[in-house]
Amino acid sequence: MKRTTLLCTTAVALVGSSLAATVAATAAPSAAPTAARTHTLSFAAHTITSKTSGSRLIEADRLVRSGSTIGYSANTCVFDFAAHTARCTVTLARPHGQLRTKATVNADTGAVSGRVVGGTGVYHGATGTVTGGPGGKPDVTDITVRWSR
Repeated sequence: MKRTTLLCTTAVALVGSSLAATVAATAAPSAAPTAARTHTLSFAAHTITSKTSGSRLIEADRLVRSGSTIGYSANTCVFDFAAHTARCTVTLARPHGQLRTKATVNADTGAVSGRVVGGTGVYHGATGTVTGGPGGKPDVTDITVRWSR
């Protein structure tokens, strides 16, 4: 075998085995699972419009933090007049996805409590909690959402 052929064959074999090792290392699953990171999102929900029909409320809010709009929400609530509560399904629309929550609002105090039940985009698979209460002005509710995925 000529020296040139031997050098080329060796170089191709080395490059090929390096490429295979790189592909195998890249494709191998991580041994350690990634820990869930908790996120906190606090804002004031300013009612844009609301419509009631019997025991149902449909509402849209503008979500504001530090004077800037950070998203919008669409809310559907069903009132339980005997218990003085409303059970709500709320979808928060944000630039990188939607966060879905289920919450209960106490009609006497305005307190909000609930849970994160999923989402889309960066919120896909999210779980967590929702808390809140009356804001500083009428038609404003202060909300804190803590979530992880």
